Amino acid sequence: MSLLKSYSMSKKSKQRTNVDEWLERETPHKKEALENASMHFDKNDKLTVNTLEAIYGQESSFGKSRRKRYINGAAGDFQIEKKTAKRMGLTVSSKNDPRFDIDDSSAAAAKYLKTLENNFSKSTTLTKNLKTIPISNPSKRVKFIIAAYNAGEGRIARAQKITKESGGDPNSWDEVKENLEAAGASTKKANEIRKYVEKVTSYEKEFSKKSKANKRAKHKKAKKIKKAPKGGHWVTIDGRHIFIED
Repeated sequence: MSLLKSYSMSKKSKQRTNVDEWLERETPHKKEALENASMHFDKNDKLTVNTLEAIYGQESSFGKSRRKRYINGAAGDFQIEKKTAKRMGLTVSSKNDPRFDIDDSSAAAAKYLKTLENNFSKSTTLTKNLKTIPISNPSKRVKFIIAAYNAGEGRIARAQKITKESGGDPNSWDEVKENLEAAGASTKKANEIRKYVEKVTSYEKEFSKKSKANKRAKHKKAKKIKKAPKGGHWVTIDGRHIFIED
């Protein structure tokens, strides 16, 4: 091997990746929050704490870019929309936005991922004329879950339906992703979804090799998201969720 080639390979192996940078931001508190959130998964699915790390990195670069509080659109550590946050048990108000709390937001994201996992593991009615097509292989199902996290389960289910009607395999992400435009996504959005799945899948594999987060944490019982009792509200201060009496 030439010295030039050896130097080139050595330099390449030392190049920092996004995952390397994100892991530097993964404080003990963040790691514990992600591990606790992964308890919403189970031993039969392919979702792990590394899935959460990958989405956390892709969505907000581990909390670096979280947008504005209280907006209806995507915001917070996991870029969850207000209506989705409500579905997953969070209460977003003008006084507090738990999407910006790593404990609550990671739990909500994990619950949403598990909901999507359940929806695509069996035929699930989403609307009157739309059902998901079951994906029996858990490993294949993960890409559909990731895609639906970005685009919504309805759009992915429509792409599945179109794929099946055109003689394709609705269980193959490589085939389904080619019908995103036909399912109503703009060319820009369709490309975003395809790249999103590719990136998150790649990040997940890299986190699996480099992260010290406990992959077996998901085998423990999940903690419930706390709701504010009457007579007060929650506020997020320095990453901590604190109850304040009114």
